[in-house]
Amino acid sequence: MKLFVIEGVDGSGKSTQLKLLNDYFAAKGYSCELLHFPRTDSPYFGELIARFLRGEFGSIGDVDPYLVAMLFAGDRMDASGMIRNWLNEGRIVLLDRYTYSNIAYQCAKLDDPDSREKLMNWILTLEFSHFGIPTPDLNIFLDVPFSFTERKLSSGRRGNDRDYLKGSPDIHEESLIFQKKVRDIYLRVSRSDKRLAVINCSDNSDKIKTPEEISSLIIQTITERKLI
Repeated sequence: MKLFVIEGVDGSGKSTQLKLLNDYFAAKGYSCELLHFPRTDSPYFGELIARFLRGEFGSIGDVDPYLVAMLFAGDRMDASGMIRNWLNEGRIVLLDRYTYSNIAYQCAKLDDPDSREKLMNWILTLEFSHFGIPTPDLNIFLDVPFSFTERKLSSGRRGNDRDYLKGSPDIHEESLIFQKKVRDIYLRVSRSDKRLAVINCSDNSDKIKTPEEISSLIIQTITERKLI
């Protein structure tokens, strides 16, 4: 059927939008499957990703981004058979993060533009050509004001989906400067790659839009591209 991905920096509301999109498609009579990446409770790759995010291998700059990219890509490779089966069964598959998360978070660790470009192309080739994971019909980046991200992460995030941290902070969330770099990479990539659509989640005064307003913009983008 169709594969849609919701992307964004940490705390941008991806899970909320995934649920609203699922509700919309369900009301239209479609069968949907939801999946969140990374799957930190999955064996091998997921276990290592959880340890990395807890800081067991060092801080953000201590681990080569190519190695980190391989872990996140491997997690998607392990899930690709399941995703492909859902698609072949005629289901709509909704994903929280996918390959562009890998690109944004790993390339944000590099300062040199040529090095970022090289890593981005390496990740795309690794995931879609070498591993052969399913290609999304649309990747949607939720662009929230940086002030919103700052408030969200500074207040602390909680929930059962964060059990993998075992009380430790997520090293990707510790640095607001890093989160800003991640956002910049997403936006830079979107300007040259039409497979990544940007949803502006704030009004002219930088006030965050309601979840329902953002969901309407996502549905409008999908409809305008005649993907459903």
